[in-house]
Amino acid sequence: MTEETLLVLGCTALTPWGRDQLRRLCEQARRRGLALAGADTADNLRTATPDELARYDTVLPLDVHDADACRAWAAGRRALHPAAVATIRELSVLPAAVIARELGIAGNDPEVVRRVRNKDLCRERLRDAGFPQPRTALCADLADAERFLRENGPGPWVVKPRDGLAGIGVSRVDRAEQLPEALGKFGSPPAAMGALPASPGFLVETFVAGAEYSAEGVLVGGVPHVLALTRKGTGEGFVETSQRVPSGLDEATAGEAAGAVARALTAVGVTRGVFHVEFWVTPDGVVLGELHDRGGGDYIHALVEHTRPGLELYGTLLDDLLGRAPAPVPAASGAARAEFPLAPPGRLRAVHGWDEVRRHPAVLAAHLRVAPGDVIGPARDSYSRPAVLVAGAPDADAVDALVAGLTARIAFDTEPGTTAV
Repeated sequence: MTEETLLVLGCTALTPWGRDQLRRLCEQARRRGLALAGADTADNLRTATPDELARYDTVLPLDVHDADACRAWAAGRRALHPAAVATIRELSVLPAAVIARELGIAGNDPEVVRRVRNKDLCRERLRDAGFPQPRTALCADLADAERFLRENGPGPWVVKPRDGLAGIGVSRVDRAEQLPEALGKFGSPPAAMGALPASPGFLVETFVAGAEYSAEGVLVGGVPHVLALTRKGTGEGFVETSQRVPSGLDEATAGEAAGAVARALTAVGVTRGVFHVEFWVTPDGVVLGELHDRGGGDYIHALVEHTRPGLELYGTLLDDLLGRAPAPVPAASGAARAEFPLAPPGRLRAVHGWDEVRRHPAVLAAHLRVAPGDVIGPARDSYSRPAVLVAGAPDADAVDALVAGLTARIAFDTEPGTTAV
């Protein structure tokens, strides 16, 4: 029998949690007897480590962020005939859907993916389906944004890219005078991201006041299955500083949130994949935020698998794509948390306590993303946080106490007065 092949679109990663996602995806694919083909941009393949590329039987250069390039590749394929295509990367979700459509294999409708990716279109669909949503406008320039603020006061408001990711370019605006600074963020993405595709217009939304959470899960047979609810911790400028499973929501609110997420995914037309859906809990109930037809970052995938011992999140996805019966979902158990310690701005002289924390037996993963001599600025998005640690414990209170104690041992020694360029 010919071995089936999984095409991994975006087979390298910039972040430690992205590399861990790819590791788990590849391992779970191997356990299902799949050959692995990896595709990525020529630049990413050139800078990838040998260990990253060694996971794949075949590696091919392809602009995995360009849907047209991926469609052309699929239409002219020769030796490679993948049975399934998967990605962990936001910018490759649409190209993956286009390849699946061209090859006639399981995947989301590309038009549905475009709708989810463009946040205003997704909000419009949800609003039409009866879900409460913040008021939103697609703006072309400063004048459009100022008009929205005048007509939808008194504020605050949120300004963000139409199809952004990782918190890049997101600002809270309390008065119109702050708009030029907020719009200026669109032109300076993190260097690690490379050149992001240009987005037509930007969004201004009314601010939703409420505690922030997300729902994680996978679709099987077109039906969304919520596997965990995640409590978020945020700092200044919407930068996420922690993720924890379980969420701590009461049973009624958790049920309301999970039900809303499942109905919303169905309403917008998502039928395949791992999902990550953000929401707020407000005095008036659950309000859905952004929908993503890919898994969450920040090691959320590890939190989900740790708190459902034996679960193979990506394996369940692959079983669905290949038409195989998935294994039963294990019961929820225990707690896990990802924490992002922040550092005072300045030139880093040393980090104290990190090795001790990294070796703690309850720590599942730990990565220091800065080194002495680096100039650390304020954390502005997911790519500018200096460190991450992930830990597990028997319950939510225990994991919070554990992580608080571990974080207290870490000290970033920075020389003040030096700023990042």
